[in-house]
Formats: sequence, structure tokens, C-alpha cells
Amino acid sequence: MPLKNEDSWLHCTMCRSGRQGASTLNKALQRKVEWPSQTNTSFHSSQEPMVHTTIEDAFDTVLQYMNVTSRQCKRYFRCRSTEDCNAQDVNHCNRFHQPGYNLVTRPHPLQRMEDVQVEVAPGSYAVSAGRYGAPRQHTHIVRLEPGQTVDLGFSL
Repeated sequence: MPLKNEDSWLHCTMCRSGRQGASTLNKALQRKVEWPSQTNTSFHSSQEPMVHTTIEDAFDTVLQYMNVTSRQCKRYFRCRSTEDCNAQDVNHCNRFHQPGYNLVTRPHPLQRMEDVQVEVAPGSYAVSAGRYGAPRQHTHIVRLEPGQTVDLGFSL
């Protein structure tokens, strides 16, 4: 069965696509790519050595960066003229750069009166209590007999 004119055009298009694909593959195979050699370094985002840190140290670092960022932001807005500031800029400055904007008066959770009840086996115990951040603690030595209950009061 002879090919119609439309079929021959389609056949030629498929042949051209096949030849183009083969040509592209041959060019890619002839390229020589030299990849960098892999080193034995770890993939940490920073170049700092892995050192044990506490959560307090981590939050302290974050607060330091926030403080620097806030100071830079204040400087930026001080250098701009009032005509250049739009309503959002004024709102931002009033909200974040006024003295005392972030002072929240909440009592420290460790500075409230607290009753603690502990059940322990008979024996001798040293019980200590102190204020948060205070340089010293108060300690009571207690000797418990079987079935004995002791109430301790600390004056901090």
C-alpha cells in the first residue's frame, strides 16, 4: 500500500526526530565532564566545629542577632526623611522602636510560692531550695523512718 502524501510527511518528521535524538545523544557521549573530587568534609551549613551547647546558649545567640537587627533597622529609619516614610513605616517604628514596647510584665514562674510533695523510701536526705539566680541555696538534712511524714519550710 503506497504512502499518502500526509503519511510520508509524518514518516519523515519521525525520522528527522529520531536522527536529531541520536545526534544529541552522540554529542553528549563525546563530552568529557570532570566532576570535582569528593572530599571527606561534613555537610554542615557553617564552618564552626561541632561543640556541645545548651538551649540557653542557643537562645542567647538568637537574641544577640535580633538585637543587632533591631539596631540596624532603627538606624535605617533614622536616616530617612519623614516625607519618605509611608503609613506602614510609621506604624512599624511606633510598634517596634519605641522605648518599652516589648516590656511584658509577667511574674517569673520560679519566683512564686510552691508546695512540693515527695514520697521517698526511709533514709537520710539533704533537701535544698533557693531563689532563681541566687548565689546560694538553703539545705535541710532529714532522716525518715518508715511511715514518717515531714513538712519542711524554706524561707527564701
